[in-house]
Amino acid sequence: MKICHVINSLNRGGAESHLLDLINAQLGAGMNVQVTVIGEDGSESYSIENELLKNGVNVTRLNGPRMFNLFSYFSMYSKFRNEEFDIIHSHQPRSDFMVYRIKKYLSKKSKWIVSVHGKYDTYLEKDSLSNNLRKYFMKRLSKHWESASSIIAISDEVKSWINNLNHKLNVMVIPYWIDIKDLETFEKKESITLGFLGRLNVNKGIEDLINAINSEQLISLDFKLLIGGVGTQEYLEKLKNMIEQENIKKVTFLGYIENREKFFNDIDIFVFPSFSEGLGLVLLEAMSFSKVCITRNILPMTNYIDQNSGYLFDNVNGLSDSIASSIQDLENDIESIQKKLFIIEKKLEKSSKDNIFPELIKVYEQSV
Repeated sequence: MKICHVINSLNRGGAESHLLDLINAQLGAGMNVQVTVIGEDGSESYSIENELLKNGVNVTRLNGPRMFNLFSYFSMYSKFRNEEFDIIHSHQPRSDFMVYRIKKYLSKKSKWIVSVHGKYDTYLEKDSLSNNLRKYFMKRLSKHWESASSIIAISDEVKSWINNLNHKLNVMVIPYWIDIKDLETFEKKESITLGFLGRLNVNKGIEDLINAINSEQLISLDFKLLIGGVGTQEYLEKLKNMIEQENIKKVTFLGYIENREKFFNDIDIFVFPSFSEGLGLVLLEAMSFSKVCITRNILPMTNYIDQNSGYLFDNVNGLSDSIASSIQDLENDIESIQKKLFIIEKKLEKSSKDNIFPELIKVYEQSV
């Protein structure tokens, strides 16, 4: 089977990390896989391109700006026509739009599969015009998805969002998979380290985390907070200025995290305060490293974390309570922590590659 994946860029995020895992699995299954990238990678983030090239994957770069360069459409059309792929699999809205436009002029041989990695018009922006334009674009794009052979959502929550955009679409749910690591044995902690990992923007809820550590409930507790991820310089400065003087030495901004294993090994509690996620791959990663997890009490995160497997919160006060409770449990109640981690391990068994990759293979086989 000959496949071309189309994606906006190769900056490592949830969609890109999943794409790398998917391609490696497809190569292992003997498939012929190529990648078309419609834009440049940002200089501030790690690109998965070298890993793809190392595995022998052909990567084609189109000319930017994304979606607005006529020559990019000609290049994509020429590639698809000459290569005659069995499957064209697009992964993000701009990629979906370009493939839709090109696909109309190709032979019927190539089938189009769309993966939807998030609820794209729900992410918070300070610019209301941008929010409205995004909502309009996604409504139009959902009409284009009707011509795809298959539409894959990464969670039930994303599926519901898609169906609200366009009830005519037949959507299947296939989540990301995650490597399951050995359950860690905890001993009593005397020094606790919290961690956050993700893009630094309003949608990720990082301001709530900083407001929580500034609260009277936490201001006197002894802990460290490691914040991994990148954002605009303006937003980074805003976050730093929010930190109370007493907490400045507690908080470290690490920038982009290339060695994620080291990051998770350096923390005890993972805090994920995001307001909106398609799935939240980084939360699954934290769970796979046997980390105590605190997350906002919303879907799809609550499919993995509940009061029995971690800590939930609804607002800043609830986040302060959850952090205080998790620190207290790590210091004084290791048995309850071990019970939570045991439940996490059982939840992750359903998210293994052996369970999920065959579902993707079925989609491909049914589409051809």
